[in-house]
Amino acid sequence: MIYLNLTSRLQQLLFITFFLLTTFALYAQTDCTNLPTWSSSAVYNGGDQVQHQDIAYEAKWWTQNENPASNSAQWDVWKVLGNCSGGGGGGGTTNTPPNGSITSPADGASFNSGNVISISANASDADGSVTNVEFLANGSVIGQDASSPYSFSWSGAAAGSHQLTVRVTDNEGATTTSSAITITVTNPPSGDCNGTPQYVEAGGYDAGSQVQNVGNIYQCREWPNSGWCDGGAAAYAPGTGSHWQDAWTFVSECGGGSGGGGGNSAPTVSITSPANNTTFSPGATINISADASDADGTVSKVSFYEDGTLLGEDTSAPYAYSWSGAPNGSHALTAVATDNEGATTTSTTVYVSVSSGGTPNPGLPDRVLVGYWHNFDNGSGVVKLRDVSPKWDVINIAFAEPTTQGGATMAFTPDNAIYSSTQEFKNDVAYLQSQGKKVLISIGGANGTIHLDNSQDAQSFSTTMTSIINEYGFDGLDIDLEGSSLSLAGGDTDFRNPVSPRVVHFIQGMDAVLANFGSDFVLTAAPETAYVQGGYSTYGGIFGAYLPVLYHYHNRLDLLHVQHYNTGCMLGLDDQCYSQGTADFHVAMGEMLMQGFSVAGNPTSFPAFRQDQIAIGLPASPSAAGGGYTATGTVIQALDYLIKGQSFGGNYTLINSAGYAGFRGLMTWSINWDINYGYEFSNTYRPYLDGLPTARSGSSKVLTPKIQLGPNPMTNHLHINLPEEASVALRLYNQAGQLMQEFGGSQTGGLQTWDVSSLSSGLYLLHVMHGEERSIYKLIKP
Repeated sequence: MIYLNLTSRLQQLLFITFFLLTTFALYAQTDCTNLPTWSSSAVYNGGDQVQHQDIAYEAKWWTQNENPASNSAQWDVWKVLGNCSGGGGGGGTTNTPPNGSITSPADGASFNSGNVISISANASDADGSVTNVEFLANGSVIGQDASSPYSFSWSGAAAGSHQLTVRVTDNEGATTTSSAITITVTNPPSGDCNGTPQYVEAGGYDAGSQVQNVGNIYQCREWPNSGWCDGGAAAYAPGTGSHWQDAWTFVSECGGGSGGGGGNSAPTVSITSPANNTTFSPGATINISADASDADGTVSKVSFYEDGTLLGEDTSAPYAYSWSGAPNGSHALTAVATDNEGATTTSTTVYVSVSSGGTPNPGLPDRVLVGYWHNFDNGSGVVKLRDVSPKWDVINIAFAEPTTQGGATMAFTPDNAIYSSTQEFKNDVAYLQSQGKKVLISIGGANGTIHLDNSQDAQSFSTTMTSIINEYGFDGLDIDLEGSSLSLAGGDTDFRNPVSPRVVHFIQGMDAVLANFGSDFVLTAAPETAYVQGGYSTYGGIFGAYLPVLYHYHNRLDLLHVQHYNTGCMLGLDDQCYSQGTADFHVAMGEMLMQGFSVAGNPTSFPAFRQDQIAIGLPASPSAAGGGYTATGTVIQALDYLIKGQSFGGNYTLINSAGYAGFRGLMTWSINWDINYGYEFSNTYRPYLDGLPTARSGSSKVLTPKIQLGPNPMTNHLHINLPEEASVALRLYNQAGQLMQEFGGSQTGGLQTWDVSSLSSGLYLLHVMHGEERSIYKLIKP
C-alpha cells in the first residue's frame, strides 16, 4: 500500500510547498558522480536515485520504464533532486541521442502468413552506448534485443500491410525511433493436400520434404545435419509443436482448390468433455472425448494434444483418450480430426487445471468486501474499529511491521492517537467478530520491509507473529510484502522449487505460524501485479517473486486480491499490454489468475486458482494511491464481463466467454479512504456483490439459529439469547484449547445467563454447535 496523500486542505499546502521545492531543485546542484544512469529496463524502488540528461532524480515508489524527464510532476513517480554539478552528470553537457535503422527486411518486402519474419537493425551512440533496441510493428513493441547484432524473429504476423520501426535507447535513457519500412503479409493460395503425406513423428524428413499437418502444408527447412525435421521431439511437430518454426516453413493451407480430388471439405471436430475450466485433483485420470464428422467422406482419426504435445489418437468413434499422470498446472487441450483425404481441422481449445483442490473457508461469505484499516493517520483520517461500516466482511489491520527495517522480529501496537489502551483495541476487535466479521492482521506494507534471510529469521518471524495473533485474537493473516521483502535471486528459475533465501525462509516462517492455528484461520495475500502477473513475461528480481509463495499455499489461500494500482501496463494472456484504471486491465489480470499462465523461463505453467479464491484490489479514491483509481461505472463494466460474460466491447476477450460466476469479490485500500471519499466504494460495491447469484452451495452459510451475546468484553456474566426453536450445545475454551465451561450441555431458546466470574483475564473461544454446524465466537475477559 502507498501512503502519499493528505486531506484536501493539506493537499493545497503541499502543492505550494512542492512547487517551491521543485523550482528550487531545478536550479540546485547535485553531485551525480556516484549516481547510476537511468535505464528503461531497470526496476527502481522508492528512494532509489538516478541521473538522466544531467538531472538527478529520486524514485517515490516502484517504477520501471517511466522516463524521469516526463514523469516527475507532483504526483508522478520521480522527484527532481537538482542539476548534476559534475562526475556522472557529464559536467553539464547535453547527451546526444542514439541512432538506429532497420537493415533487413527491405522496404516493400512481401511474406506469406505463417512464415517467420527476421528483422535486423543497426544501432549506435556517438557519446555513450546503446542499452536496448525495441522492434515495433505498427507502433506496438513486438520484441527487443539488448546486445549487438540487434535482431528479432517475428512470428504470427497477420495478413496485411505493416510498418516496422526500431526504437533505440542509450545509456542515459535518450531514445530515437528509426524511419519506418513497410512490408506486406499475404495469405498464400490454398493448395490441395491430396498426395502430400501426413506428418508423423520420426518420419525421416530431409530438407525440402513437404508434409501436411493440422490442415496445412509445411516444408522442411534447410538446416544441414540438424535432424529437426526428423520429428524426434513433439516440440517440432509442424503447426503444433512449441518450436516447429525452427524446423518447418509454412507453405499453404489445405483448401482442396486444385489437383486430384479437388473440392474436399475439411472435417469438423469439437471436444465434448471435459468442460472448459474444469479442475482435477492430482493423480486423477482426465477422460477427453470429442465429436468429429466429415461431410464428404470419413474421419480417419482424431488426435488429442496437450499444450501442443500429442497425447494419443483414436481411429474410431466415439473418439476418446484417457490422460493419466497430468502434472499440476493449467493445460490447453485440443483435438485434431483428419479425414480420408488428409484434410485436418483443429478444435477450439479447452483449458483444464490440475490442483490438489481445497474448499472455500466456511467462515467467509459467498461474496466478500475486504478493506484495510489504518493503524496510523496518513491524511485520510482515522476511525475506531467499532465505527467501521457493517458493509465490510473482512477488515485487515495495517500493519504488523518488523522492529527494524529489513528485520524479522515483528511487532504491532495500536496507535495511541486512535486508542487510549491496548485493551480498548482488543475490545473493538472482539466487537467486530461478534458481528460475524473477520479481523486479520496484515504484515508488511510499503514501509514494513521484512527480510527472512535464514532459518533464525524464520523462527523470529513465526514466534513473534504467533504471539501477536494470539494476543489480539485475530482471525487470520494477510500477506502484503512489498519492496525487497520478496525477491528472486540469480539462478532461481522454478517457482515450484525456489532457492532464493528470502522466499524459502518466508515460506518456512509462514508454515510455522500456520501450524499454530486451525483450518478456519483465514489466509489472504495482496501482492502488487509485478510480483504475480509480471512473472508471465519476466521471472527474476521482484517479477514473479510471489509465485513460489502462492504456489506453496495454492489451496490453503482463502483470498488473493492483487493490487490493481500503482503499476505500469501489464501483459494479459493475449500478450497485449493493458494499463491500470481500465476495465480491460481488471478483466485481463483477473482472468490470468483463474486460467493459470506460463512463466517466463519455466516449462511448467502456474496453475489456476479456484474462482472463489480471487478478488480484485482497488483504491477507494483518487487520493488513496499513486495511480489506478477506476471510476465505479468502469469497474462495474469489468465485473459484469469477468463474472457474467457480458462484454463491454473492450480490447481484451475472455478465454472463458461465459465468465467466472464464482469470482469472490473486491478489496480496497482503504476503509479510511472510503470514509474520506464519502463511502463511494462500500456504498457502490456492497449492493453489487449482494445482487449476484449464489456461487457456491453452502459457502455463505451462517449458523442457524442466529444468536445474540453480550457483553463483549465479558463482565462477571455472559448473556446469550437463543431463538425459541434452538437446541444447541455451548462450550467455552481458553486459547490453549482447554475446555473451561460447558453450559449445561444442550440449551433451548430464550435468554440464558452464565456466571463467568471465575475466569481469569484473556481471550476465550465460545463454540456454538447446532446439529453438525459449528460457529466460534471470540470473547475477551478484561
